[in-house]
Amino acid sequence: MRTVSYTDLKNRFTSAIGVDSLLTAEETAFKRSLNDRVRGAWTRSKWPELTDVVEKTVAAVADPPFDKAVRIDNASDLFDVFSVWNKNPFTEVSAVQRSFSLVNGYLVLPAENSDTTVFVVGSTVPASDYGDGTTTLPQFMERFLLSAGVADWYRADGQNDKAAAEEVRAENYLLDEIDRAERLQSQNKIVITQYQAPWPTLLVTQTTV
Repeated sequence: MRTVSYTDLKNRFTSAIGVDSLLTAEETAFKRSLNDRVRGAWTRSKWPELTDVVEKTVAAVADPPFDKAVRIDNASDLFDVFSVWNKNPFTEVSAVQRSFSLVNGYLVLPAENSDTTVFVVGSTVPASDYGDGTTTLPQFMERFLLSAGVADWYRADGQNDKAAAEEVRAENYLLDEIDRAERLQSQNKIVITQYQAPWPTLLVTQTTV
């Protein structure tokens, strides 16, 4: 994944608000805004750059009582779940997608499922802090994070009209990236699956005289 550093984003931010450097309180507010905005954008789409596949062990759980489940609310390698498979769908042509439910922090499989491990396609986990020294900010979020940070700065300074205008700009940047992700993944394409009829069908022809 292409990334940008916290330092580069902060430098663009200071230029955008017209100052040479940030006071300690201003930088603290910028970091807080940055972390909040990253987490908000993380779940807005099935971002290709943030998608991964991880193998998880299926086990019985006593409390809550699940016969086939995987705990995911404390996972360090999985945030949102998109799909579940019996094999890695990117390497195995025989992989079969499994039905599942998300209940109380667990990925729960039907009781009749016999898999001992599953492969989960989902989003990676965001960092706990994107402050000093960070070099892993997703590049596709850069324009959104910059405008959102400027909007928060204007709002804190009481410049609500400028904040509202910058908020609209930030949202448009994010929508542009969501549209890009959907086009790349064909996520907005309607897929129609056709099945062959199990019985012979009559072919009716009409001749116009």
